[in-house]
Order: sequence, then structure tokens, then C-alpha cells
Amino acid sequence: MPRRLLVALVGAIAAAPALAQPAPSPELLPPTVLEPVVLKAPGPLSPAEAAQQRDATIKALKEEIVKFDPGAVTARAVDGHWQVRTSTEVLKDFGFDRGAAIEAARFIQELRVNQMGTVKGSNPPCEYWLVDGKAPRVMNTRAVILPVTARAIRAEQVGGTWVVTDGSKGLHDFGNNADAARQAAAVYWKYGFNQLAVIGAPQPAMLVPLTDPQQADREKSAPVHLPSPLGVFGDVAKTSLLLPGNVYAGPKVRIDPEKLAIARREGGNVVLVHGDDVIARFGGGEMEARTAMKALQDARVTEMARIGSTGFPLFLANGQPIPGEPLGATRMSIRADRLKTQKIRETWWVCEDFRPLVEAGTKDDAELLARVIKYFDLRMVCTIGRPETGGLRLLTMGR
Repeated sequence: MPRRLLVALVGAIAAAPALAQPAPSPELLPPTVLEPVVLKAPGPLSPAEAAQQRDATIKALKEEIVKFDPGAVTARAVDGHWQVRTSTEVLKDFGFDRGAAIEAARFIQELRVNQMGTVKGSNPPCEYWLVDGKAPRVMNTRAVILPVTARAIRAEQVGGTWVVTDGSKGLHDFGNNADAARQAAAVYWKYGFNQLAVIGAPQPAMLVPLTDPQQADREKSAPVHLPSPLGVFGDVAKTSLLLPGNVYAGPKVRIDPEKLAIARREGGNVVLVHGDDVIARFGGGEMEARTAMKALQDARVTEMARIGSTGFPLFLANGQPIPGEPLGATRMSIRADRLKTQKIRETWWVCEDFRPLVEAGTKDDAELLARVIKYFDLRMVCTIGRPETGGLRLLTMGR
């Protein structure tokens, strides 16, 4: 038999059992859940969708409301602080600002409001006043009234901070608290606030949202104004320290150097204060506290930023870091190009190479503080007092 025929015959015999096997069952695939087909490309909501979303947000709104008797509202000094209050409720504390407290009490009485709501965490504070659950209206008043475009009210992130805005101005700055900003915007939607009454001068001590029905009617037919991002950013930059790259570094407060003061608290602890704000604590060291106060007054500081979760203070004069090396301070130079963050024991520090400069708290706080130092090109750390018992660290431009 030829060799080729023999090989083919042997192969066929070997394959016969395999050919006799039944075909394997087809592999069963897991059931597939089909997602609904989205025919509409994602994009801006239609007016109807936006209104529906607003209604749902308003319905879910949880408010902190205090009820009071408007006839019992007075402005009264309590332990040196001027308060607007009733016999049982403190409605608002104005610190040492007697004029603003009296003006606010008079305004509340004129409005005949009997409820106060608050959304916490805003700068300036987000407070609103109601008459039996409805927005108050003003006809004649000596207060300054600012119009607000009610249909454009929203919460958005500007420069790294969350702000309630009507597109042309920043109304309430909530820092990095997005939820609180959205809640405040929902409050404006719910009550139709379209005006703000400003109490206090030259710095506003209180903002009162109001509703003007005539303005609301005019707004329905008026064209929508183009947003003014620079205007909103300018307002936010007054209440927050913002860095390039949309980085929120912390809140800012105005400072009048003439209103800095030395006070003693329980236990004899000496503190440097500005109104209700404690700037620094000095233990029993009154001399160090007075040295710190003089340094800030000589530098003519106008504002203070609190950086990160620890609130490390950065003092500014008209938006710029303060210069100089205060007398009586321990000084360390800074080279911003050699900064690094390092954990020492249980806390994080900003260091120059391996030399500790400033204790910052968490790693995020240290990185943020280092970023601030680099951004302003700060060149000196001046310490007044003893850090272990209190004291004040000043970041300055040096000489």
C-alpha cells in the first residue's frame, strides 16, 4: 500500500471517535441589561427643566428659622457688645458697632418681621428676615438698597471659592462649602429676593434680602444681562484669599488698625483682639502682645487672611503683604525657591531645605501655606512671643 494512503487511513481511524461526539452546547452569555438610549446630547437645561430642578431643590430645603416678637426688638449693650435682641433671643451681635446695631433694630421694627433665617458659613453672613414666612417689602427707608437679578441667582465656584451670585456681583462667599452656597441660593429662589438693604457704613455690618414686586414684574420682560465674571471675582476677592489656578486659600476679614486692642481672658490669658476676632494669644505676656499690636499698626494692615484649616494668619495692607522686620521679633529669612513640606513628629511644617520655618498642621495646610509664600514671594518669618505658649508669627516681605 502506498505510504501516503496508509497515513491518511490511520488519521481517519483516530479521528472517528471525535467525529462521533455530539457538538458541544453553545456557551451561554450572562443576560445584558440595556441602558436607555439618550437621544439628547448633554448640555444646558431648558427653562422648563431648570424650573423643575429649582422646584425640587426648594422643596427639599431645610431652614434654620428663629421666631421672635418684633415689638420687643431693641439694640442693647451686653458685656460691651452691641446686640440686636429681644428679651430672650439674641438676633445679631454687632460687636462694638453701636451705630449699626441701632440702625438695624430700627430697620427690623420698620419691616415688622417676626422670623430670622440663617445659612451658616458665609462672609458676609447670610441672614434673612421674614414676615410670617414671607419675604419683607420696603417702601421708604434710609437704608441703601441694591437691586439683585432674581432669575439669575445661582451658586457657583469663582476663583476657587463658592459664592452666591446674580452674575454681576458676589452676594455671599461660602469658601469651599458648596452645599451651603447651594442652600443659600435656594433660599433666594424660594422667597424671590431681588433686593439687598445694606446696614452700616463704611463697611456693611448687615445685609437684608428683600422683595420688590414691581421690580419682579419689570424683570420678567427685561432682557437678561450678560454675566460679569470680573465683577463677581472682584467682590469675592474682598472676602477670600484666591491664588492662581482657582485655589481658595482662606477667608479674609477687614482690619482697622486703630481698633486693635489688648484684652485679658479667664485665667489671665492675654489676647490681641480686633472686635470679636482673636488675632493671637500670648499667655501671660502682655508686653509681647503690645509689641505685636504695634507691629500691625505700624504696618497699617487693612485685612487678615486665615489660611487653611488651622487659620494661619496672613496680614495684608491694601491687598499686599506687609514689609519690614518688627522690633522685638525673632526673625528668620525665607528663600521661596527652596521651600518644601515635611512632617516633624505629629505635624507638618513648611521648611527651607531641612530647616523648619513654620508649623502648618496637616499636609494639605503645609502645601497651601508654602504656595502662599511662593505666590507673594514672602521673605521673612517674624515671631513675637513664644510659640509654645502663644505668640504671633508674621510673614513679611522683609526690608
